[in-house]
Amino acid sequence: MTYKAEAPSKRTDQVGHKPKRFWTTVEIAAAPGGYGVNLDGRPVKTPLGQVLVLPNFALAALVGREWEAVEDYVEFTSMPLTRLGFAAMDHMETGLDAALAEAARFSETDLVCYPADYPQALIEREAAAWQPVVAWSKVELGLEFVQQKTLIHQPQPAATIEGVQSLISNADVYTRAGLLVAIPLLGSVVLALALWKGRLTGEAAFEASRVGEAFQMETWGDDAEAVQRAANQKTQAQSLEAWFKALV
Repeated sequence: MTYKAEAPSKRTDQVGHKPKRFWTTVEIAAAPGGYGVNLDGRPVKTPLGQVLVLPNFALAALVGREWEAVEDYVEFTSMPLTRLGFAAMDHMETGLDAALAEAARFSETDLVCYPADYPQALIEREAAAWQPVVAWSKVELGLEFVQQKTLIHQPQPAATIEGVQSLISNADVYTRAGLLVAIPLLGSVVLALALWKGRLTGEAAFEASRVGEAFQMETWGDDAEAVQRAANQKTQAQSLEAWFKALV
């Protein structure tokens, strides 16, 4: 199970309920284990009722800005860092085994390990976007991802899968929350790790994740829905970049 950092439900989807803004001031305050976000002196709480605690002031300040930007009603879909904080606190400790299994599954089907074999223009674009980051993961992280050159699937090295799982298992819950959103968003463990480590920006990771899609759109044309979906995904990748940077 990859946690998607969803917004709190509270019947929002079912009956259109959205919490109304009730606060005037947003303050960052010290809390046990880090910093919290207070709304008129009251701490923001997670969907499971825990006080939201961020590990440092910088990250708490970023989350606080999302609450400051709320107008009449809370739109959690526009608050990606708040949702990541909720995910870190409510789901990252209890769902570790499922998260490791999901990371292994994505490692075996990693986007960058399945380059196209036609046409040549697409082959070259994918090679330019993917081969440097695959090489980086081997040199910097000790993770050797094998790109599939035939139609016959070959499993990734066991040491690679174990290495990915070890990185996730040893990460703090805040980093883990970011990774478990980045991996399915990008369709790639390699790109998610590169984003985490600062090898790629959010925009670069997003562009690398959609080389094939962009090529098809150039060839066959696009539509408004696809363009909007891509824009939303790009924004999410950029928010993950901000999240990881603040955790350093």
